[in-house]
Amino acid sequence: MKTQYKWAIAASSVLLIGFVSVQQTGALWRDSVEATGGGTITAGLLDISAGTDGVKQFNLDGFKLENKGPGDSIQMPLPVINSGNVQMSYTLSDVVLNGATPPPLTLRVTKVANEAACTAISDGGTDVLYSGAMDGAAFAQSQLVPAGQMQVLCLRATLDPGAAAAQESNATFTFAASSVSQQ
Repeated sequence: MKTQYKWAIAASSVLLIGFVSVQQTGALWRDSVEATGGGTITAGLLDISAGTDGVKQFNLDGFKLENKGPGDSIQMPLPVINSGNVQMSYTLSDVVLNGATPPPLTLRVTKVANEAACTAISDGGTDVLYSGAMDGAAFAQSQLVPAGQMQVLCLRATLDPGAAAAQESNATFTFAASSVSQQ
């Protein structure tokens, strides 16, 4: 009988602890509603293009330093077109020189008024966006282009004095763009 008595005491202790713990964890709930002003969600089309036809891929066929010596350069315009309907912020995020032993090249990128301002003999403009080594080139600041507008870049590549004969390479220019909300 003593065993049954011990089990009854143990069971009542567990029930008492369970009841006390339920009493201690009672939660208070509160509900309130706060009125806020409505927000505006605007959607738009962001579309960066290069070249006068607004194409997605643009081949810089004329941007070659063939049969040139150290110190020689080539220059050509690159129109960057915002074909979308929202303001665009873009940047040159990287330039990679491809090839086994690419020659040392310097890149100068300026912003000019139009394509005619970037000829083989022009100074390429004074609004310099980048000037330095071509490999790894990137803009320090993003450029803004309103919807439906374009900005013309003047690209100048110069073969550095340390270039050796028969070195060759091609370059991959990577641009990044994002939409900019207009307040």
